[in-house]
Amino acid sequence: MKRALFSICLILLCSAIGSAQSFTYYYPHVTSGHYPGGSWRTTIFITNSTGGGNVASGVITLTRSDGAAFNLQFVDEFNRPVGGGNTIPFQLASGETRKYISTVTTPLASGYATVAANAPVMGTAVFSQFDGGGRLMGEAGVPAAIPLGRQAIIVDTTNAFKTGVAIANPNAAELHINFELMTSTGQKLMTSTRNLPPGQHLAFFLHDLFPTAPSMVGRLQFWCTNPMVSVGLRFDPGFSLFTTLPPIAIQ
Repeated sequence: MKRALFSICLILLCSAIGSAQSFTYYYPHVTSGHYPGGSWRTTIFITNSTGGGNVASGVITLTRSDGAAFNLQFVDEFNRPVGGGNTIPFQLASGETRKYISTVTTPLASGYATVAANAPVMGTAVFSQFDGGGRLMGEAGVPAAIPLGRQAIIVDTTNAFKTGVAIANPNAAELHINFELMTSTGQKLMTSTRNLPPGQHLAFFLHDLFPTAPSMVGRLQFWCTNPMVSVGLRFDPGFSLFTTLPPIAIQ
């Protein structure tokens, strides 16, 4: 069973860019920088999941929300600078793992990351929030994502909690995204649409998309002709505690 699931994962990664010799996945939201009262940073872990001594080489490319190069400075676990501009090249022997941490040297900005390699590499990212004194307030894991045409994020805005969504368009064509806010009983409550140009990234809170939505539990489902990648975030009323909400595939 585990071998079958791994094979399916590899097939999906290959299909993401249409080449049996290449493997691509995404982190739909990357954020780093200072804001009044604190800062955010993103840590990216990557590992070579192949056996038999196969070496994996590739690059992590960072893109801003407007589609421009997201020039961030990263260091490894030994605090050595890695990469340059908006790319981090890597080479991993079989079983090797790397850690790349963004340095907080600029005002807060966001975008997404693309991981492309010549062999199966897997990984995860972590969002970390710090207060003005540099003390860790909270962090949450961010799963790697592959493009899907139809997906949803669980919504829970009861007790003044906030639901956020980030979507990246890895395609060469603009996305016309249809959003449907569904109640806990599966009823369609509100709808909206957004256009996302090629290579760009969109991040918003549910109350920005649907200002009159009631406090509720349900899901935000969204779909378009070409596939996209996404992740959700759930914040407490004071925005001091948070967790990530991986998307779910829908029919």
